[in-house]
Amino acid sequence: MHIFVSDAHIRRDRDRSARMLSQFLHDMRPHMSQLYIVGDLFEFWFEYKSVPPKRYLKTLATLCDIIQNGIPVHYLLGNHEIMVGNYLKNVGFTVHEQPTAFTIHGKRVLVAHGDKIDRRAWSTLWECLLTSKINRSLYQIFPPDIGILIAQSVAALSRRRPFSADVSESLEKYARTQLRDNDIVILAHSHIPAFVELINRKYYINLGDWIGHFTYAAIDKETVVLQRYHKKGI
Repeated sequence: MHIFVSDAHIRRDRDRSARMLSQFLHDMRPHMSQLYIVGDLFEFWFEYKSVPPKRYLKTLATLCDIIQNGIPVHYLLGNHEIMVGNYLKNVGFTVHEQPTAFTIHGKRVLVAHGDKIDRRAWSTLWECLLTSKINRSLYQIFPPDIGILIAQSVAALSRRRPFSADVSESLEKYARTQLRDNDIVILAHSHIPAFVELINRKYYINLGDWIGHFTYAAIDKETVVLQRYHKKGI
C-alpha cells in the first residue's frame, strides 16, 4: 500500500502531531510498500552545515528505521522546507524538489505540495523572502538556537493565517487541469482534506494535515482512499 501524508508542521518531537504520526507509521508499517511525505513535515527545515536537527531526531529516527527496513520514503518539498542540503538524502530519503509523477499500480499519480499554486500576497512575500540567497546567508549568521526560535515563530505566524476558500478552489482547479494527463492528483498545503472522484475513475485528493485532521491517502491495487487516523490517548 502506498501511503501519503503532509503538513504535520512538527516543532519538536513531543508535539502531538509528531506522536500521532509516529504511532500511525508504526501501525501502518506492515501494510506500507512506500511512503510519501508531501511537504511541511516540520514547522521549519533549515540545514546548518554541522548542526543536527535535534528537535526532530525521534521523528527522523522513526522514518530512517522505515527506510532501513526496505520501505522507500519520498519527501516532496513544501514551503516550510526552507533550506535543504544533503542531510535527508544522506539518511536515505528520496527528495523531490518539484511536482513529481509516479506510476502506482498502473496509474499515473501526480504529487505536489501545492504552495506554488497559492498566489496570495502573503504567500508570495513568504516565498520571495525565503528563497532569497542573501536572506539565507544572513540567517546562517545567527546561532542555531536563536535562528531556529526566530524561524519557527515566523513560520507559525505564516501557518496561522486563515486559508480562504479561494486557495482550495485554486488547488482543485489546478488538479482538474492536470487530470487530463494523470489518473490521480495529490496535493496538500491548504490543510483542508478533499477527495473528489471524477469520471473514468480519476481522483483529486488534498491530504489535509496532521494538526487537526490527521488525514492520509492510501492507494493499492483496488482502491484509492482518503481516511482519518484515530488514536486515543495521544
